[in-house]
Amino acid sequence: MVPPKLWKLLWKIQAPPKIKNFMWRALRNCLATSENLFKRKIGRSPLCQICSTHPESVEHILLLCPWVQGVWFGGNLNYRINHLEITSLWHWLHDILLSYSNRIDDQNWLATQIVFTCWNIWKSRCKAIFEHKTPSPHSTITATRVGINNFMEAVKLSRSPHITANERTSTSPICWNPPNVGIIKVNVDASWNHNNCRAGIGVILRDSCCNFIAAKAIPSTASSALEAEAQAVLHGCELAHALACTSVIIESDSRGIIQCLNGDIARGAWAIYPILNRIREQQTLFHSCRWSWISRVANEAADLVASLAMARMSNEVWVHRPPSSLTHVLNKDGLPCPPHV
Repeated sequence: MVPPKLWKLLWKIQAPPKIKNFMWRALRNCLATSENLFKRKIGRSPLCQICSTHPESVEHILLLCPWVQGVWFGGNLNYRINHLEITSLWHWLHDILLSYSNRIDDQNWLATQIVFTCWNIWKSRCKAIFEHKTPSPHSTITATRVGINNFMEAVKLSRSPHITANERTSTSPICWNPPNVGIIKVNVDASWNHNNCRAGIGVILRDSCCNFIAAKAIPSTASSALEAEAQAVLHGCELAHALACTSVIIESDSRGIIQCLNGDIARGAWAIYPILNRIREQQTLFHSCRWSWISRVANEAADLVASLAMARMSNEVWVHRPPSSLTHVLNKDGLPCPPHV
C-alpha cells in the first residue's frame, strides 16, 4: 500500500498535472502494460514487447528493461539501477525520495528529475510499440532535460514580474570595462541551435590593462539555451583555474544564470542544478570569485568566440595571442595593438 506521505509528496512535485496523473496511475498499477492486459485476457502475451524476455510490469517498463538502464545512468541523476532492490515502483520511489537526502530542496529537485524521466521513458516505450521506433536512451534523456527546462522556465516566468526595457538598460554597461588591478575578468557566452541542440561555448580572459590572456572555443550540446549559458560559466571557471588565476570576475549576458549563482542555486533553474553545483565547487578554488551580469553589446568578444565554437568539431584554445577574427573587437574594448595568429 502506497504510504500517504508519498502521495503527499507526489502532488507537491514540480511537474505538469499530466505527469503527476501518470505517476499516480503507475503507482496504482493502472497503466496498460502487457502484463495487466494479459491478466484481463486482452493481450496475447505478458512479455515486454521491446526486450521479449520479461513480463512487462510497471517496474519493468520504467526501471528494469535493458534499454532503460542507459536513461537513468546517462541522465542528470547518473543513477545505476540495482535489480535486486526493485520490489515495487512505490517502494523504490519511497526509498529514494524519503531516504536519499535530508534537504527539502534536493528532494524536490530529485523528485522532478524522476517523474519527468519516468514520463519520457513511457512515451518512448509507446512510440516503440505503436510507431515501431527503436527506443533511444539519448533521445529520452534529451527529451527529459528539455521538458524539465521548459516547465521550470514557464513556472519562473509566471511567478516573476516582467522586466521593462528601462530596467534592462538602466544598469547595462554599453561597453566592456577592465577589472581592477590584480583581478582577471572572464567573459563567457554561448550560442545554441534548438533544431539539433548543438551549442558553442566562448570564453575569454583579460586583465586590468585590457591585455588578452586566453580564449577558448568549445563545441558542445545542450537541451536549452540556459543550459548552454551555464556550461559557458563552468568552462570559464575551469579555464581560469587552469591558468592559475586567483581572483576573477565571471561576466555573462545571461541574467537568469547570474541570478541563480548570486542566490540559492537549489531554488533556481532545477534543470541545470548539477551544472550550477559544479560551478559553485569551482568557485571555492579561487581566493576571490564573483559573478556579474553584462549586456550582450558589451560581451561581444565572448559572443564571437562562441560563434567560432559552433563551426568547430573540437576545442580550440588561444593563449597570449588571440585569433585574427577577434582583433577588431578586442581593439574596440581597449586592447592596445594585440598580436594575433
